Amino acid sequence: MSAMAEIPVSLATFKAIEAARLSLAESHDDILRRVLNQSSQRLPRLVRDTARIAPPLVRKRGAVALTLFGQDSPQPNLKYAYLAALRSLIRHKPSLFEHLADKGTARRRWAARSARELFPAAPHLARDHGHEIQPGWWVDTNISRAQIEARLAVACKIAGYRFGEDVALRA
Repeated sequence: MSAMAEIPVSLATFKAIEAARLSLAESHDDILRRVLNQSSQRLPRLVRDTARIAPPLVRKRGAVALTLFGQDSPQPNLKYAYLAALRSLIRHKPSLFEHLADKGTARRRWAARSARELFPAAPHLARDHGHEIQPGWWVDTNISRAQIEARLAVACKIAGYRFGEDVALRA
């Protein structure tokens, strides 16, 4: 056997490798060789050659540029940008959370008076995903970028502002 190099991989990549395992006798090297060989045989030559030199796609995380009414407000991540935008909007429209409390589904609310009310169908989620944004009001923070943008668009409209102009997110 030739010398082996250690390659750090994310937990998601490790799980994908393990999911491709056919038997316990198969090493990670065996799994990767099999999977890479199978997938490269199905690709046209140009795509195979390009795949060898193309950098891997990386999920973007981290800092988010939030603009509130023309003022830049850099945030460490999307969750904090969402919360900062809501806090700014509540200063302009004090009844905002009362309107947002009517939004959502039977399983999940956008805003509620308690963390448990955010998740009527799964109250155990409240501990990890409910955030008290101001005394007496909680919001769900276990949401995707698309959900955050959709919710901020609705919140801006309720408050009489334009999402993307008065309140904008850029990652």
